[in-house]
Amino acid sequence: MTAIRVLSYNVRYANRGDHHDAWHDRRDAVGRLVRFHRPDVAAFQEPIPEQRRDLRDRLSEYEFVGRGREADGEGEGCPIAVRDDRWEVAEDGTFWLSETHETPSTGWGATHPRIATWARVRARDGDAALRVVNTHFDHVSARARRESARLLRERLPTLATGDGTETGGTAPVVLVGDLNCTPGSEPHRILVGDDPQRDGNVAEGAAEALSLRDAAAEADLRHGPKTSLTDFSRLIDSRRIDHALVSPAVSVDAFATLTDRDDRGRYPSDHLPILTRLSV
Repeated sequence: MTAIRVLSYNVRYANRGDHHDAWHDRRDAVGRLVRFHRPDVAAFQEPIPEQRRDLRDRLSEYEFVGRGREADGEGEGCPIAVRDDRWEVAEDGTFWLSETHETPSTGWGATHPRIATWARVRARDGDAALRVVNTHFDHVSARARRESARLLRERLPTLATGDGTETGGTAPVVLVGDLNCTPGSEPHRILVGDDPQRDGNVAEGAAEALSLRDAAAEADLRHGPKTSLTDFSRLIDSRRIDHALVSPAVSVDAFATLTDRDDRGRYPSDHLPILTRLSV
């Protein structure tokens, strides 16, 4: 088994209206937080191009993949950063959470285009491989969240089906991101296989491949608050909307919601990062 640490972090888009919590006052703290916890993979939500550049500058030991959600590649993205001393990116891509997922588009009444960025990563010192999928569901449309969850369950088995090892096969999956819904909500239930509207004709093998488990519930060790939202100064109770879901071949050793503050005593984002320790 190979250990891998995956961090997911909504870093809050660079909103000029955030005043003393503007991005230029937070970017160094975000970079330090990631470097201190040293995940093998870091998945970010919401950064616009200038923020993606800042993250690359502060995390030079990571290889970044992903693009913005707009047709020209600009706008908010869901980039994935991979520690290139331990892992290499074998394949990557981005698709849209919509009815026309291969082209830039907005689906199911969402307020903005929504995307999922994925990467197949491979250990440099062995045969271990993992497919990482990073996404951000719409914050307004309940229908968009439901259908995005169904699209992900449909698409996951088709993403980078080879694991790049001598034995071939399909690499296990970890899906992370800001799903804008709490455990037990309909989109969350769909992702973990409890969808009452699911097509009963899905092949038995495909159903097994799509099986996902909530890492927070599966972890042998759980650390941190049961929320992932802040107002930069305080926690907002009972709002764990940032998630990590894993396929059966992934063992969850620990799940943490990180409460690191910056040198001003404030949280570096309006979300807390989540960190999972996994074995594949």
